[in-house]
Amino acid sequence: MAHWRTWLLPTLLAAAQLALWPGSVLARGDSVEPARAAAVVAAVAVVTAALVQRRRTPVAGTAVVAAGISLGIGVVPGEQFFAPGDVLTVLSVADLVALFSVAVVCSRRTTVLVLAGLGLWQAGLLAIQHESAADYPFDLVIAVCLYALVAASGRIRRRWIADRSAVAHRLAEAQQADREAAAAERGRLARELHDVTAHHLTSIVVNASAAQFLGDQRPELRAEAFDYAARTGRDTLVALRRLVAILPFGEESPAAAAPSLADLADDFRQLGQVVTLETAGDPPPEVAEAMHGIAREALTNTLRYAAGGTVRLRFSYGPGGAELLIDDDGAGDAAGQATGLGGGRGLTGMRDRAQALGGTLEAGPRDGSGWRVRAVLPPPSVPRNAGHLLGRWLRSQVVLDAGLVFLTLVLPLAGFTVVIENDGMAPGPAALVLLAVIAHSVPLLWRRQRPWAVLATVALTTWLGPLLVVTRATPADGGWLFLFSVGADLAAVYAVAARARPSISWLAPLVALASTALALGLLMALEPPTDAVAKPDGPLIFVALVAVVTALAGLLLGVPLGGSWLAGYAARRRRQGRLDREEGAIAVAAAQAELRAQDERARIAAGLRHAVLAHAARVPQAAEEKDLTAVLGSARETLSAMRALLDGLSDRPAPAAPERAPEPASEQASEQAPEQEVRSSPSG
Repeated sequence: MAHWRTWLLPTLLAAAQLALWPGSVLARGDSVEPARAAAVVAAVAVVTAALVQRRRTPVAGTAVVAAGISLGIGVVPGEQFFAPGDVLTVLSVADLVALFSVAVVCSRRTTVLVLAGLGLWQAGLLAIQHESAADYPFDLVIAVCLYALVAASGRIRRRWIADRSAVAHRLAEAQQADREAAAAERGRLARELHDVTAHHLTSIVVNASAAQFLGDQRPELRAEAFDYAARTGRDTLVALRRLVAILPFGEESPAAAAPSLADLADDFRQLGQVVTLETAGDPPPEVAEAMHGIAREALTNTLRYAAGGTVRLRFSYGPGGAELLIDDDGAGDAAGQATGLGGGRGLTGMRDRAQALGGTLEAGPRDGSGWRVRAVLPPPSVPRNAGHLLGRWLRSQVVLDAGLVFLTLVLPLAGFTVVIENDGMAPGPAALVLLAVIAHSVPLLWRRQRPWAVLATVALTTWLGPLLVVTRATPADGGWLFLFSVGADLAAVYAVAARARPSISWLAPLVALASTALALGLLMALEPPTDAVAKPDGPLIFVALVAVVTALAGLLLGVPLGGSWLAGYAARRRRQGRLDREEGAIAVAAAQAELRAQDERARIAAGLRHAVLAHAARVPQAAEEKDLTAVLGSARETLSAMRALLDGLSDRPAPAAPERAPEPASEQASEQAPEQEVRSSPSG
């Protein structure tokens, strides 16, 4: 069953149409031809059914509505109490409803095509209905303008719905982030902790192990290992203490420069890896940072499981996106391997980095031997042209603004036409009156951007009428034409109330009332009786007349101007209230998420202080004391404490096995030849 809002309007239109005809004819006791009545009922049924489906099939529904209206008008050309075409007046509104749905649901291109089709259809329909060709152009222009206004209103409604949908999506994301804030912060800090574990501490273990294996053959390696352990241990301690430091609410870390893959490759070359690097393209900072983290983790794994082996690192960035490829040959020296140091989170961290930017990551054995890691990031999403969107939004608004200007000109132009036809006003004065009336309404096009300036302009142009009469540029008896220009003042007051600062917007109706009432009083007083002007007290009579007419005009205009201000103020309150509710809900969810993240950071910081920092501080201390065994023991104890902390942070148990199994040959060599010379020293 369709939603009640979908079928309510078509049902009301159908009931109103049947009540108008044939209901009103039957109520008068007149007879109705059964065939015509059946045809109208059929047309009403067809149009109603099409309107019920207007949201699902708007274009087809519009075509069916046009066909149904044509059928009804064709079989009921008119009768005693209705002019031709007026019999189905209510049903003829259905095409506007269908067009509005097209503009809301469909694209702009489809809306324009449907609008053009309805314009051609209406042109043919009016040509059939009109007996006189004199009124045909005017009626066609009115119909096309009405279609344009309805289409513009639909596009604005579409934009409004899109804005509400975007806000709802943002709120859902904020609420989801609130629910997942603790887990997300745990994941982020776990990645950072893993980076410290994987790169710094693993490098210390590998370096110290190499020096321990080869200490008798190459004594200089011990000094290099102590220096490396002291330097890297201090870096590790600094990184851990940075994680312990909890940022205040709302404060952000300073943005760091995009890391370099070349520097990363040099670091691992100093650890004995043979790294070849090929790069192409200049990625943005977020891509460079993600690729640096993935490459660091992949190279650290080669240091663990293929120490001293050859690694090929290739990175490219272009219009098609970014690709990072890390291949190793699986070869390496067994004594330099650091198996068992991984925490089982390396691949997860790399995938998280890639997925955070919409990419993918694959890792696994290569054909033959070795290991491959391949990360692919899509090209950065090109933001939709905000200026283009704004242009489309403003074009719809401009159509509505132009329609408003036209509405404020309808009554003055109608009176102007009467004066031209009956009083025979000369072309020169008539043109001046027409320009004055248009100048009074045209500023409304800018009422959204400059409401106070528009109100001031409208108030000033109100005096063009008295000015033309006083200067005798137009006849004195034509001043009444300007009585019908008050619509522009009402629209300007509404704009100030709806758009300007509310604390002083109440001045708008007073400004408009003072200017308009006084101008109208002067216009009416400029048409006094001839004998009154000739009397000695004529000036006093003139002033009294101006005062009386101004007071009457103020009384008459005060209510509509005040009502216009109240309507604009209420619209502003509704709009601001909706925005406050929407943005307030998003802000609350974001604040709650930040508080959850802060709590999680505090919990993790406490764990770091109690379980990890003491062991990490022992590494550079042991290096300065020249105790290689203590360096290895402290580094491994730090790794164990870090792994235990990471296991506690994870929502799932950590994998029992490392991400990558060691090469069988290397493992066998490690068991059979523990004293074998390796190349994983700082000097190579």
